[in-house]
Amino acid sequence: MPTMPAMKKLVVAKTLVVTSLFVAGGTAAAQEEEAAPDEGAVADDATAPADGTVDASAPVEATALTAAPEAPPAEEPAEEPAAAGSLAPTISGFVAGTYNYNLMNPTSGATAFHSFTAAHNSFLLNTAHVAIAGSDDKLSYAVEIDGGTDGAATSPNLVQEAWLAYQSAGGLGFKAGKFVTYQGIEVIESPANPTISRGLLFNLAEPFHHTGVLLTYKASDTLDFAVGLVNGWDVEVDNNDRPSLVGKVGVTQDKLALVGSFTVGPEQAGNPDDYRISGDVTAVIKGDKMDIWVQGNGGFEQFGEESATWFGAGVQPVVRLSDTMTLGARAEVLLDLDGSRTGFGDSLTLITAGASPAFKIHDHVWIRAEGRLDFATEDVLGDDADPGAIQVVGLGEAIVTF
Repeated sequence: MPTMPAMKKLVVAKTLVVTSLFVAGGTAAAQEEEAAPDEGAVADDATAPADGTVDASAPVEATALTAAPEAPPAEEPAEEPAAAGSLAPTISGFVAGTYNYNLMNPTSGATAFHSFTAAHNSFLLNTAHVAIAGSDDKLSYAVEIDGGTDGAATSPNLVQEAWLAYQSAGGLGFKAGKFVTYQGIEVIESPANPTISRGLLFNLAEPFHHTGVLLTYKASDTLDFAVGLVNGWDVEVDNNDRPSLVGKVGVTQDKLALVGSFTVGPEQAGNPDDYRISGDVTAVIKGDKMDIWVQGNGGFEQFGEESATWFGAGVQPVVRLSDTMTLGARAEVLLDLDGSRTGFGDSLTLITAGASPAFKIHDHVWIRAEGRLDFATEDVLGDDADPGAIQVVGLGEAIVTF
Protein backbone atom coordinates (compact mmCIF):
# COMPACT_ATOMS: atom_id res chain seq x y z
CA MET A 1 0.00 0.00 0.00
CA PRO A 2 1.55 3.36 -0.94
CA THR A 3 1.89 5.86 1.85
CA MET A 4 -0.04 9.12 1.89
CA PRO A 5 1.82 12.12 0.50
CA ALA A 6 2.35 15.10 2.72
CA MET A 7 1.84 13.21 6.00
CA LYS A 8 2.12 16.33 8.02
CA LYS A 9 1.89 14.82 11.40
CA LEU A 10 4.87 12.48 11.47
CA VAL A 11 7.89 14.35 12.73
CA VAL A 12 10.00 11.17 12.89
CA ALA A 13 10.80 9.97 9.42
CA LYS A 14 7.27 10.86 8.49
CA THR A 15 6.96 9.11 11.78
CA LEU A 16 0.11 17.28 15.00
CA VAL A 17 -11.18 29.83 23.05
CA VAL A 18 -10.86 29.50 26.05
CA THR A 19 -10.11 26.07 27.37
CA SER A 20 -8.59 24.82 30.59
CA LEU A 21 -5.13 23.45 30.71
CA PHE A 22 -6.41 20.33 32.23
CA VAL A 23 -10.19 20.67 32.38
CA ALA A 24 -10.79 20.44 28.68
CA GLY A 25 -8.85 18.71 25.99
CA GLY A 26 -9.72 21.60 23.70
CA THR A 27 -12.27 20.19 21.31
CA ALA A 28 -12.52 21.30 17.77
CA ALA A 29 -15.74 23.00 18.75
CA ALA A 30 -13.85 24.99 21.32
CA GLN A 31 -11.39 25.95 18.61
CA GLU A 32 -14.26 27.24 16.54
CA GLU A 33 -15.40 29.33 19.50
CA GLU A 34 -12.17 31.13 20.11
CA ALA A 35 -13.48 34.56 19.18
CA ALA A 36 -17.01 33.85 18.05
CA PRO A 37 -18.66 31.94 20.88
CA ASP A 38 -22.06 32.01 19.24
CA GLU A 39 -20.92 29.87 16.32
CA GLY A 40 -19.91 26.69 18.12
CA ALA A 41 -21.47 23.79 19.86
CA VAL A 42 -19.66 23.51 23.17
CA ALA A 43 -21.13 25.40 26.08
CA ASP A 44 -18.93 27.97 27.80
CA ASP A 45 -18.65 25.86 30.93
CA ALA A 46 -17.58 22.85 28.88
CA THR A 47 -14.16 24.42 28.65
CA ALA A 48 -14.03 26.28 31.94
CA PRO A 49 -10.54 27.12 33.20
CA ALA A 50 -9.14 25.28 36.17
CA ASP A 51 -10.11 28.03 38.56
CA GLY A 52 -13.75 27.70 37.56
CA THR A 53 -14.11 31.01 35.75
CA VAL A 54 -15.17 31.43 32.15
CA ASP A 55 -14.53 34.13 29.59
CA ALA A 56 -16.29 33.06 26.44
CA SER A 57 -15.10 36.12 24.56
CA ALA A 58 -11.42 35.41 25.00
CA PRO A 59 -9.95 34.68 21.60
CA VAL A 60 -7.66 31.70 21.99
CA GLU A 61 -6.20 29.00 24.16
CA ALA A 62 -3.51 31.50 25.11
CA THR A 63 -5.50 32.07 28.30
CA ALA A 64 -6.34 28.43 28.90
CA LEU A 65 -4.38 27.94 32.11
CA THR A 66 -6.40 30.49 34.03
CA ALA A 67 -9.25 32.82 33.33
CA ALA A 68 -8.58 35.50 30.75
CA PRO A 69 -5.86 37.65 32.33
CA GLU A 70 -6.58 41.16 33.40
CA ALA A 71 -4.86 43.96 31.54
CA PRO A 72 -1.96 45.50 33.49
CA PRO A 73 -2.92 48.71 35.28
CA ALA A 74 -2.18 51.89 33.41
CA GLU A 75 0.45 54.13 34.91
CA GLU A 76 -1.86 57.09 34.44
CA PRO A 77 -5.41 57.56 33.20
CA ALA A 78 -5.68 56.46 29.58
CA GLU A 79 -8.23 57.22 26.91
CA GLU A 80 -11.77 56.08 27.55
CA PRO A 81 -11.94 52.29 26.97
CA ALA A 82 -13.68 50.90 23.92
CA ALA A 83 -17.39 50.36 24.35
CA ALA A 84 -18.58 46.85 25.09
CA GLY A 85 -19.29 44.93 21.93
CA SER A 86 -16.88 46.95 19.82
CA LEU A 87 -14.39 45.43 17.40
CA ALA A 88 -11.46 46.76 19.41
CA PRO A 89 -8.74 44.07 19.50
CA THR A 90 -7.67 42.12 22.55
CA ILE A 91 -4.21 40.58 22.77
CA SER A 92 -3.30 37.41 24.63
CA GLY A 93 -0.73 34.67 24.39
CA PHE A 94 1.62 32.22 26.04
CA VAL A 95 5.13 30.80 25.85
CA ALA A 96 5.68 27.05 26.29
CA GLY A 97 8.84 24.97 26.40
CA THR A 98 9.52 21.27 26.95
CA TYR A 99 12.25 18.76 27.71
CA ASN A 100 11.68 15.29 26.24
CA TYR A 101 13.51 12.03 26.91
CA ASN A 102 12.91 8.65 25.26
CA LEU A 103 14.15 5.86 27.53
CA MET A 104 14.81 3.73 24.42
CA ASN A 105 17.48 6.29 23.41
CA PRO A 106 16.77 6.29 19.64
CA THR A 107 19.89 6.76 17.55
CA SER A 108 17.97 9.05 15.18
CA GLY A 109 17.34 11.47 18.02
CA ALA A 110 13.60 11.39 17.40
CA THR A 111 10.69 9.55 19.02
CA ALA A 112 8.58 7.53 16.57
CA PHE A 113 4.98 8.65 16.00
CA HIS A 114 5.23 11.70 18.26
CA SER A 115 4.74 15.14 16.78
CA PHE A 116 5.56 18.39 18.59
CA THR A 117 7.67 16.67 21.26
CA ALA A 118 9.47 14.13 19.11
CA ALA A 119 12.99 15.48 19.69
CA HIS A 120 14.79 13.16 22.12
CA ASN A 121 16.97 14.43 24.98
CA SER A 122 16.39 18.02 23.95
CA PHE A 123 15.06 21.30 25.29
CA LEU A 124 12.56 22.94 22.93
CA LEU A 125 10.97 26.34 22.64
CA ASN A 126 7.73 24.82 21.45
CA THR A 127 5.54 27.87 21.13
CA ALA A 128 5.58 31.62 21.44
CA HIS A 129 1.91 32.28 20.75
CA VAL A 130 0.27 35.67 20.19
CA ALA A 131 -3.42 36.12 19.40
CA ILE A 132 -5.29 39.26 18.37
CA ALA A 133 -9.07 39.06 18.29
CA GLY A 134 -12.23 41.08 18.61
CA SER A 135 -16.00 40.88 18.17
CA ASP A 136 -19.22 42.83 18.33
CA ASP A 137 -22.79 41.58 18.13
CA LYS A 138 -22.35 40.37 14.53
CA LEU A 139 -18.71 40.36 13.43
CA SER A 140 -15.71 38.60 14.94
CA TYR A 141 -12.13 38.06 13.86
CA ALA A 142 -8.91 36.45 15.04
CA VAL A 143 -5.26 36.34 14.01
CA GLU A 144 -2.99 33.84 15.78
CA ILE A 145 0.77 33.57 15.34
CA ASP A 146 2.83 30.58 16.53
CA GLY A 147 6.59 30.93 16.71
CA GLY A 148 8.79 28.06 17.86
CA THR A 149 9.05 24.43 16.81
CA ASP A 150 5.29 23.75 17.04
CA GLY A 151 4.47 26.63 14.74
CA ALA A 152 7.11 25.57 12.22
CA ALA A 153 5.59 22.06 12.17
CA THR A 154 2.04 23.24 11.45
CA SER A 155 2.42 26.33 9.24
CA PRO A 156 5.55 27.45 7.37
CA ASN A 157 4.41 31.08 7.64
CA LEU A 158 3.65 30.62 11.38
CA VAL A 159 0.07 31.91 10.96
CA GLN A 160 -2.08 29.37 12.77
CA GLU A 161 -5.36 31.18 12.12
CA ALA A 162 -6.57 34.36 10.41
CA TRP A 163 -10.31 34.60 9.85
CA LEU A 164 -13.39 36.80 9.83
CA ALA A 165 -16.86 35.62 10.87
CA TYR A 166 -20.36 37.11 10.67
CA GLN A 167 -23.57 35.97 12.32
CA SER A 168 -26.98 37.53 11.75
CA ALA A 169 -29.64 37.95 14.40
CA GLY A 170 -31.37 34.90 12.93
CA GLY A 171 -28.31 32.72 13.47
CA LEU A 172 -27.15 32.47 9.83
CA GLY A 173 -23.59 33.48 9.12
CA PHE A 174 -20.25 32.71 7.52
CA LYS A 175 -16.60 32.28 8.40
CA ALA A 176 -13.78 32.89 5.91
CA GLY A 177 -10.00 32.60 6.10
CA LYS A 178 -7.67 30.09 7.71
CA PHE A 179 -9.10 28.25 10.71
CA VAL A 180 -8.39 25.14 12.77
CA THR A 181 -10.10 21.81 12.24
CA TYR A 182 -13.34 20.79 13.92
CA GLN A 183 -11.97 17.32 14.61
CA GLY A 184 -10.62 15.94 17.84
CA ILE A 185 -10.00 16.58 21.52
CA GLU A 186 -6.54 18.10 21.40
CA VAL A 187 -5.53 21.40 19.83
CA ILE A 188 -2.35 23.02 18.59
CA GLU A 189 -1.97 25.17 21.73
CA SER A 190 -0.35 23.02 24.42
CA PRO A 191 -1.91 24.79 27.45
CA ALA A 192 -5.37 23.70 26.33
CA ASN A 193 -4.55 19.98 26.32
CA PRO A 194 -4.76 17.44 29.17
CA THR A 195 -1.18 16.20 28.60
CA ILE A 196 2.05 17.54 27.14
CA SER A 197 2.49 15.25 24.15
CA ARG A 198 -0.19 14.99 21.46
CA GLY A 199 -2.00 11.72 20.87
CA LEU A 200 -2.18 9.29 17.98
CA LEU A 201 -5.38 10.72 16.50
CA PHE A 202 -4.15 14.32 16.62
CA ASN A 203 -0.85 13.25 15.13
CA LEU A 204 -1.97 10.82 12.44
CA ALA A 205 -5.71 10.94 11.76
CA GLU A 206 -6.76 14.62 11.76
CA PRO A 207 -5.90 17.80 9.86
CA PHE A 208 -4.47 20.79 11.69
CA HIS A 209 -6.26 23.52 9.79
CA HIS A 210 -8.15 24.54 6.64
CA THR A 211 -8.30 27.60 4.41
CA GLY A 212 -11.65 28.42 2.83
CA VAL A 213 -15.17 29.57 3.64
CA LEU A 214 -17.92 28.14 5.86
CA LEU A 215 -21.65 28.73 6.02
CA THR A 216 -22.72 28.64 9.68
CA TYR A 217 -26.10 28.40 11.37
CA LYS A 218 -26.85 28.62 15.07
CA ALA A 219 -30.30 27.03 15.29
CA SER A 220 -30.61 27.45 19.07
CA ASP A 221 -28.56 27.69 22.22
CA THR A 222 -28.05 23.93 22.03
CA LEU A 223 -27.67 23.22 18.31
CA ASP A 224 -25.46 24.63 15.55
CA PHE A 225 -24.19 23.66 12.11
CA ALA A 226 -21.40 24.53 9.69
CA VAL A 227 -20.52 23.43 6.16
CA GLY A 228 -18.11 24.80 3.58
CA LEU A 229 -15.40 24.43 0.98
CA VAL A 230 -11.69 24.48 1.82
CA ASN A 231 -8.42 23.95 0.01
CA GLY A 232 -7.79 20.68 1.84
CA TRP A 233 -5.79 19.34 4.78
CA ASP A 234 -3.13 21.76 6.02
CA VAL A 235 -2.66 23.56 2.71
CA GLU A 236 -3.24 27.25 2.20
CA VAL A 237 -3.19 26.93 -1.60
CA ASP A 238 -5.08 24.05 -3.22
CA ASN A 239 -2.62 21.39 -4.37
CA ASN A 240 -4.90 19.58 -6.84
CA ASP A 241 -7.35 22.18 -8.21
CA ARG A 242 -10.33 20.62 -6.44
CA PRO A 243 -11.67 21.82 -3.05
CA SER A 244 -12.66 19.62 -0.12
CA LEU A 245 -15.95 19.69 1.75
CA VAL A 246 -15.97 20.11 5.54
CA GLY A 247 -18.81 20.31 8.01
CA LYS A 248 -19.95 19.79 11.56
CA VAL A 249 -22.97 19.63 13.84
CA GLY A 250 -22.72 20.57 17.50
CA VAL A 251 -25.05 19.77 20.39
CA THR A 252 -24.67 21.38 23.82
CA GLN A 253 -26.26 20.23 27.07
CA ASP A 254 -25.56 21.23 30.67
CA LYS A 255 -23.37 18.19 31.36
CA LEU A 256 -22.61 17.02 27.84
CA ALA A 257 -21.24 18.61 24.69
CA LEU A 258 -20.97 16.71 21.41
CA VAL A 259 -19.47 17.58 18.01
CA GLY A 260 -19.68 15.45 14.88
CA SER A 261 -17.52 16.57 11.94
CA PHE A 262 -16.26 15.38 8.56
CA THR A 263 -13.97 16.18 5.65
CA VAL A 264 -14.39 14.84 2.10
CA GLY A 265 -12.14 15.59 -0.84
CA PRO A 266 -8.93 14.81 -2.74
CA GLU A 267 -5.84 15.51 -0.63
CA GLN A 268 -2.97 14.13 -2.70
CA ALA A 269 -0.88 16.73 -4.53
CA GLY A 270 -1.67 16.88 -8.24
CA ASN A 271 -4.34 14.18 -7.94
CA PRO A 272 -7.97 15.41 -8.05
CA ASP A 273 -9.43 11.92 -8.50
CA ASP A 274 -8.52 9.95 -5.36
CA TYR A 275 -10.59 11.05 -2.38
CA ARG A 276 -9.98 11.01 1.36
CA ILE A 277 -12.99 10.78 3.70
CA SER A 278 -12.62 11.41 7.43
CA GLY A 279 -15.26 11.45 10.15
CA ASP A 280 -14.92 12.35 13.81
CA VAL A 281 -17.14 12.42 16.90
CA THR A 282 -15.82 14.19 20.00
CA ALA A 283 -17.68 14.67 23.28
CA VAL A 284 -17.09 15.91 26.81
CA ILE A 285 -18.95 14.71 29.91
CA LYS A 286 -18.65 17.42 32.54
CA GLY A 287 -18.47 16.91 36.29
CA ASP A 288 -17.71 18.92 39.39
CA LYS A 289 -14.19 17.57 39.83
CA MET A 290 -13.58 15.63 36.64
CA ASP A 291 -14.33 16.03 32.95
CA ILE A 292 -14.06 13.11 30.55
CA TRP A 293 -13.32 13.70 26.89
CA VAL A 294 -13.96 10.88 24.40
CA GLN A 295 -13.32 10.62 20.68
CA GLY A 296 -13.95 8.26 17.80
CA ASN A 297 -12.36 8.79 14.39
CA GLY A 298 -12.26 6.91 11.11
CA GLY A 299 -11.18 7.43 7.54
CA PHE A 300 -10.76 6.05 4.05
CA GLU A 301 -8.58 7.06 1.12
CA GLN A 302 -8.16 5.94 -2.47
CA PHE A 303 -4.77 5.31 -4.07
CA GLY A 304 -5.64 4.55 -7.65
CA GLU A 305 -7.06 1.04 -7.68
CA GLU A 306 -6.05 0.49 -4.07
CA SER A 307 -7.45 2.01 -0.88
CA ALA A 308 -6.63 2.45 2.79
CA THR A 309 -8.78 2.50 5.91
CA TRP A 310 -8.12 3.52 9.51
CA PHE A 311 -10.02 3.75 12.79
CA GLY A 312 -9.18 5.20 16.19
CA ALA A 313 -10.62 5.96 19.60
CA GLY A 314 -9.46 7.74 22.71
CA VAL A 315 -10.43 8.92 26.17
CA GLN A 316 -8.83 11.79 28.08
CA PRO A 317 -10.04 12.42 31.65
CA VAL A 318 -9.03 15.56 33.53
CA VAL A 319 -9.22 15.65 37.34
CA ARG A 320 -9.08 18.90 39.31
CA LEU A 321 -7.31 17.88 42.50
CA SER A 322 -7.10 21.39 43.95
CA ASP A 323 -6.91 25.04 42.91
CA THR A 324 -3.25 24.55 42.05
CA MET A 325 -3.02 20.93 40.90
CA THR A 326 -4.66 18.91 38.16
CA LEU A 327 -4.13 15.49 36.62
CA GLY A 328 -4.69 14.75 32.94
CA ALA A 329 -4.46 11.36 31.27
CA ARG A 330 -4.80 9.71 27.87
CA ALA A 331 -5.57 6.25 26.49
CA GLU A 332 -5.77 5.84 22.71
CA VAL A 333 -5.71 3.22 19.99
CA LEU A 334 -5.21 3.64 16.24
CA LEU A 335 -5.85 0.78 13.81
CA ASP A 336 -4.05 1.67 10.59
CA LEU A 337 -5.41 -1.27 8.61
CA ASP A 338 -3.35 -0.60 5.50
CA GLY A 339 -0.43 1.31 6.99
CA SER A 340 -1.15 4.54 5.13
CA ARG A 341 -1.44 6.90 8.10
CA THR A 342 1.67 5.62 9.85
CA GLY A 343 3.73 5.17 6.68
CA PHE A 344 4.31 1.54 7.63
CA GLY A 345 2.83 0.18 4.41
CA ASP A 346 1.07 -2.73 6.10
CA SER A 347 -1.46 -3.22 8.87
CA LEU A 348 -0.27 -1.63 12.11
CA THR A 349 -1.97 -0.98 15.45
CA LEU A 350 -0.65 1.64 17.88
CA ILE A 351 -1.71 2.02 21.50
CA THR A 352 -0.68 4.77 23.88
CA ALA A 353 -1.33 5.60 27.53
CA GLY A 354 -0.01 8.30 29.80
CA ALA A 355 -0.61 10.65 32.71
CA SER A 356 0.35 14.27 33.30
CA PRO A 357 0.20 16.03 36.69
CA ALA A 358 0.26 19.83 36.55
CA PHE A 359 1.08 22.44 39.17
CA LYS A 360 0.21 26.13 39.25
CA ILE A 361 3.14 28.02 40.78
CA HIS A 362 1.96 31.53 39.83
CA ASP A 363 -1.20 33.09 38.45
CA HIS A 364 0.38 32.92 34.99
CA VAL A 365 2.84 30.03 35.34
CA TRP A 366 2.20 26.27 35.22
CA ILE A 367 4.65 23.40 35.22
CA ARG A 368 3.78 19.81 34.44
CA ALA A 369 5.29 16.42 33.74
CA GLU A 370 4.20 13.42 31.69
CA GLY A 371 4.99 9.74 31.53
CA ARG A 372 3.88 8.01 28.32
CA LEU A 373 3.98 4.39 27.13
CA ASP A 374 3.57 3.52 23.43
CA PHE A 375 2.96 0.00 22.12
CA ALA A 376 2.89 -1.26 18.51
CA THR A 377 1.95 -4.59 16.97
CA GLU A 378 5.15 -4.48 14.91
CA ASP A 379 8.74 -3.56 15.80
CA VAL A 380 8.58 0.07 14.74
CA LEU A 381 9.33 1.85 18.06
CA GLY A 382 12.36 2.67 20.13
CA ASP A 383 15.91 2.59 18.84
CA ASP A 384 16.19 2.76 15.06
CA ALA A 385 19.15 0.38 15.12
CA ASP A 386 17.24 -2.18 17.19
CA PRO A 387 13.52 -1.34 17.01
CA GLY A 388 10.95 -2.94 19.25
CA ALA A 389 7.26 -2.85 20.05
CA ILE A 390 7.45 -0.57 23.11
CA GLN A 391 8.81 2.86 23.91
CA VAL A 392 8.66 4.89 27.13
CA VAL A 393 8.92 8.68 27.07
CA GLY A 394 9.19 11.25 29.86
CA LEU A 395 8.40 14.91 29.32
CA GLY A 396 8.48 18.14 31.29
CA GLU A 397 6.89 21.48 30.39
CA ALA A 398 6.73 25.07 31.62
CA ILE A 399 4.04 27.48 30.41
CA VAL A 400 3.74 31.23 30.94
CA THR A 401 0.51 32.95 29.90
CA PHE A 402 -0.22 36.62 29.32
